[in-house]
Amino acid sequence: MPDLRSADVLRTAGTFAILEGVLFVLGGLLLVIAPFASVVVLTQVTGALLLLAGVVGVIRTASAPHHEHGGGTGIVGSVLAAIAGVVLLLDPTLSAAFLVSVLGAMLLVSGGMQIAAAFGMRGRDQWGLVLLSGILTTLLGGLVFLLPSVAIVVFAIFAGVQLVFLGIMLIRGGGEFRRVARTS
Repeated sequence: MPDLRSADVLRTAGTFAILEGVLFVLGGLLLVIAPFASVVVLTQVTGALLLLAGVVGVIRTASAPHHEHGGGTGIVGSVLAAIAGVVLLLDPTLSAAFLVSVLGAMLLVSGGMQIAAAFGMRGRDQWGLVLLSGILTTLLGGLVFLLPSVAIVVFAIFAGVQLVFLGIMLIRGGGEFRRVARTS
């Protein structure tokens, strides 16, 4: 005899997966259609969430007994989160460009390290692939670092396409859950 509760759980899980998939597809389409505006909005939302988390963290840490929050170390993270949130809210365009520039710098350093590692392993198996990877990573880092606004658009479109595909998979999976729930 089938357990009706498990059918209800499958149906509910399928419904939530379908709803989540629809939201992913819509978000992905927004990122593809208006990439820069979408990134600015996401930066503002992130800023608001960081500010809220920082304020709640400060209140929670300040109201906790002294022995529970490590003598003031817990409040530093909360204050930094609140400050980061305010910065993101004040100028989301500049903040997004700055974060992408930091990513570019990280790619430059990573590419340089890969190139150095390739020269250190010259003559061994696949040292040429490590060298090629380092060169490509360095070139990508330079482009991202020098052209952050272009990189923002490219990353947004790439993320949007990924979200659309993930949303479609979630919708299909949710539909399958609901189909299985109907047959049980």
